[in-house]
Amino acid sequence: MQPFKIALTIIIALFLQLLLSNYFRFFRYIDLPLLVTIYFSLQRAPFLGMAVGVFSGIGGDAIGGGILGVGGFAKTLIGYLIAVTSIKFSLEHPLARLAVVAIASAANTVLHAGLNLMLEQFLPTLETWGAFGRSVGWKALSDTAAALVIFIVLDRVFAEHAQARQMAIRRRFYD
Repeated sequence: MQPFKIALTIIIALFLQLLLSNYFRFFRYIDLPLLVTIYFSLQRAPFLGMAVGVFSGIGGDAIGGGILGVGGFAKTLIGYLIAVTSIKFSLEHPLARLAVVAIASAANTVLHAGLNLMLEQFLPTLETWGAFGRSVGWKALSDTAAALVIFIVLDRVFAEHAQARQMAIRRRFYD
């Protein structure tokens, strides 16, 4: 049941990303597949974070255009790093989770741009350093604001994950 719910969550995130970015201009700065990857990476399971990163990244590449695999690589790397960090440090506090989202969003934008430059693909956000900086800032801010809502919804949908995560944190850091 859990793998089905996770796969359905990824598919819904990809569908909403495709649908909403066509109708709302500001939604182009929000990366729902990245937020889903971050949420599952915070569950203290590196394989889960990487698997969600691979599927959401490649799915995002497929619906968004560009080179297939660039987003998949970036989200897989981010999913792994967040999962490993969440094992070593308690990232359960809401402010810590929002800081992780902001850092991961900025890292995803930089990785995506860097990989596209390495593969000699032109991105409109890379015309000047100022435009690139604004893009990184707006994406980090938008993803952090969207994470406030998305994480609450996902905590309710995956209540058993939230309880297991809280118990693991209590055992690791407070016992």
